[in-house]
Amino acid sequence: MGEEPGPEMVRRRISRKFACTFALALVGLLAAWVPSALACSSARLSAASLATDQARAAVVCLINKKRTRNHVKPVREHPLLDTAAQTHTDAMTSENFFSHEGDGTPASRAANAGYMTGARAWGVGEDLFWGMAARSTPSATVNAWMHSAEHRTIMLSRSFRQVGVGVDQGSPAGADNTNSGTYTALFGFRKGG
Repeated sequence: MGEEPGPEMVRRRISRKFACTFALALVGLLAAWVPSALACSSARLSAASLATDQARAAVVCLINKKRTRNHVKPVREHPLLDTAAQTHTDAMTSENFFSHEGDGTPASRAANAGYMTGARAWGVGEDLFWGMAARSTPSATVNAWMHSAEHRTIMLSRSFRQVGVGVDQGSPAGADNTNSGTYTALFGFRKGG
């Protein structure tokens, strides 16, 4: 017959179990934190200081932080929505307009990029922003959207599953293009196809 474990053996087992559980929890926390922290690391830099991919990654990261804080699932970046959003941002800065129209509509731009191809159902929503100097950062952009009821509703919509971001270091007003940032976030969902 086996011998009952003594109190010292039980304490060692509990200590090992606790140490393993703590180590796994710490690794999990670090794994979740490190990519998020790195992706948002450029959030406070001006658009003029960032490559398009850096600014885009920071905006997506910040959007997902806001969605998570509001108990909404994160969105995934979608290359076709990126294309549509970038096309619109470039049009606004080169043709000096600031509007959801002017070169089409959010839906027509997403369709032209191929986002709706083969989908049974789809939906899109768009947020725009431009600012100069300290207001040209990804952080200032997402904060402005959060402080506007209409933009916040789109950004935190549970319907949207993907996002595309367009960023330009220019201004839709045609002034001080070296110190400005213009942003488009095109949110979408598609079913089927």
